Amino acid sequence: MARVRKGQGAKLVVQILVVLLLSFLLWGILFFEAERTEAALRQEGAAMATLDDTVYATGYVFRDEIPLTSRDNGPVFYAAASGSHLEAGDVLATVYRDGANTGMRAQAAVLLDGIERLQAVDDPDYLPDYYGSYHAMMSSLCGGALPGTDADVRAVQAALALIAARREEKAVREARIASLQAELAALIENDLNASEQVSAPVSGTFYRTVDGYESVMGIAAVDTLTPGGLRALLLSPQSTSAMIGRLLVGQVWYLAVPLSADEAEVFIEGAAYEIDFLRTGESISLTMVRVTPPDTAGEALVIFRADGTPPPADLARNEEIRVTVGKQSGILVPMVALREENGQKGVFVAEDGKARFRTVEVLTERDGCCLVAPIAEEGYLQAGEQIVVTSRRIFDGKVLS
Repeated sequence: MARVRKGQGAKLVVQILVVLLLSFLLWGILFFEAERTEAALRQEGAAMATLDDTVYATGYVFRDEIPLTSRDNGPVFYAAASGSHLEAGDVLATVYRDGANTGMRAQAAVLLDGIERLQAVDDPDYLPDYYGSYHAMMSSLCGGALPGTDADVRAVQAALALIAARREEKAVREARIASLQAELAALIENDLNASEQVSAPVSGTFYRTVDGYESVMGIAAVDTLTPGGLRALLLSPQSTSAMIGRLLVGQVWYLAVPLSADEAEVFIEGAAYEIDFLRTGESISLTMVRVTPPDTAGEALVIFRADGTPPPADLARNEEIRVTVGKQSGILVPMVALREENGQKGVFVAEDGKARFRTVEVLTERDGCCLVAPIAEEGYLQAGEQIVVTSRRIFDGKVLS
């Protein structure tokens, strides 16, 4: 009989131990669940904020330019630097003859460009801006694609060549310059007599680069410009084979920006808008002068004008831009906090330890947040309330602690 009672006692001890272990396990589960719930639920104060209302687009530059051409097609030796101001009659280049039309101009241009870059390395004032093109190239490479323009590729190649040249000893650079100059002299050995001197026909700012749109994308074209007309212009550049540069004249230029009809209707004629040119990092205030009627595809042109400032000659014919349309004020809300209840968009706020639904009217979205209208009515989110931020399911009346 005693042995039976002893066995029952041992069994009772085991049962007690099992109950204790299960109790500890249950308490552990409840503790960690409470911790997880608390971590998944956080509160953020609803605060007023003001954000820029922006539009991203591609803008097309219209400016008055005179293309400079040469009857002879040989090497071009420039007397004027790119970006320099010339008066009418100033000599800007000497052009050599390539009677056999063997492509000597292109070969000489490459050599001359290399010589000038190497000579400029030791100039303390020489600081070319390759950052925009380099950034575009690196962004494209990271995305698995090459940039779409040859100009971007050339600019990055020039930047990398400049970096390499600055690491060389000066004597090494001088030897490379001498080698390039000898190669250039050999290239034009049979055509040493200058066949033509090209002078500036009028006063203006001289640039060596050309794109074929100099004669067709002047400011006069803006008066009758339409979305379809812009597309037609972009498809019909002129040949640049005879061009050796261009003169920028006047101090007025335009920027035509294709947008949807909805995006275009927010612009106010005569108002000034801050425009960021994303490639160069420049910010310029331009005046909106006209919005064209939308075409059958629903596209309109918003046309901006700049007065009294030199045309931004470093801008390409088309530029990626960001336009600040205006500013909006409201309550800043994390996008993850947005919910929809009974067809209404809103957020949950903490009230007396429970979740309560508040309706919101979204004005704009930006970088994982949204700006909602401050509506002083019952049931709408108010500044100062504590927004419940969670990706987990939540409902009105849920106990938060």
